[in-house]
Amino acid sequence: MGLFSFLTGKAPEEIELIGDNFFKAKEFGAAKIEYEKAVNKIKSKFPEKENLLTRLSEKIKSSKEALALAHQQNGEHLIQSQSYAEAEDLLHLAYELTENANLKEKIKTTLKKLHQNIASDFVSDDPVDLKVHMSGSEPFPTTEEIDDDEEYFSILCNPLPEDVRKAYQDYDQVFKQGFIALNNGDFETAVEKFTDSINRSDHEQRLIPLELATAWIHMEQYDRAQNLLEEFIEANDQEIRAYQMLCDIYWVAENYDDAMELIEQCPASVKETFPVRMLLGETYYQMGEYRDAEKLFLECENSSVQNEIVTRSLAKTYEAMGNLEKARDIYVQILDGCTKCGVRSDPFILRRYAELCFACGERTTRLLELYLSILQDDPDNKSESCQRIYELYNALGNPSEANRYLSFIKQ
Repeated sequence: MGLFSFLTGKAPEEIELIGDNFFKAKEFGAAKIEYEKAVNKIKSKFPEKENLLTRLSEKIKSSKEALALAHQQNGEHLIQSQSYAEAEDLLHLAYELTENANLKEKIKTTLKKLHQNIASDFVSDDPVDLKVHMSGSEPFPTTEEIDDDEEYFSILCNPLPEDVRKAYQDYDQVFKQGFIALNNGDFETAVEKFTDSINRSDHEQRLIPLELATAWIHMEQYDRAQNLLEEFIEANDQEIRAYQMLCDIYWVAENYDDAMELIEQCPASVKETFPVRMLLGETYYQMGEYRDAEKLFLECENSSVQNEIVTRSLAKTYEAMGNLEKARDIYVQILDGCTKCGVRSDPFILRRYAELCFACGERTTRLLELYLSILQDDPDNKSESCQRIYELYNALGNPSEANRYLSFIKQ
């Protein structure tokens, strides 16, 4: 499978990194969603990653608490500006998110102040009107009546390209329910909702087939997804995402001729775009035509600003070609970029770099320390790390420490 394979998707560690970036940017809702995606991925694909699951559970809890606090503070500001309906929505959401007893009490106090303000601002001589107004009826719903689908949907849409995000915001509620189900791993419900939305909507929602195909792919109904995408492209030949998804299905089936034909027949305006050029390079890579892949990836690198997808593609291509030194040097460039940006290094890249250093003959204290760091940060791959640490200690003349880690491998 390719670097940006749609079917396998990102590793849970990569999804975790996306969540970390959102959390750092104080996008706590988006961070929570990414962490939950990573948890779902582990439960379905990598049940052995128990340590990562524990770490993600803590991060989800931290995101919920940070989001609850932000909602509580925003609710206070909304009360001051007399935006009572919005304030109450946020405060109820905050109360549901937090497990902090002190924050719960603070939210209760804020809600009490909110209702006092509502009562003092309400102009009516009819006590029944006031009772209805205070009871939580529209426009002030009770906790049970609050529907936070819209906020959750908006958070899910946040990482999407602006044009897609705006389009999805205008789609009907059934589509939005399907999109939420898709992102929560409930693919059967997603298929049901997307299909209903296509059949019942009274206005154009042309991108729904892409999400429906996504749900079918996750259900391993690849033929249905392929047919839908092929039909979609006939009517929407400018939609690059459809080409990416369909190529990925072709790669899995090792149907490289159809992938090449798809790219060759797409409109010239699409064919020369960066994503489609990368698809062509990835198709060459999948075919084992590494020289052609290298040429395409180098062209993409020279024609665009620095892009880590291109860099990773070049690194894996050189590795497949047997040029381990060049691949190693590219991986270290990626790691240097992570360090400069203050982002935690991708565990996959860190491990590939270490493995290539080892394959190139390095037996140094520096590499030993790197593997010891990997062992601490990525305990789910303990055996592989301990094997390298054992070999490095032996090479450095410390058999007693080597044997200690050998015992860990056998556990």
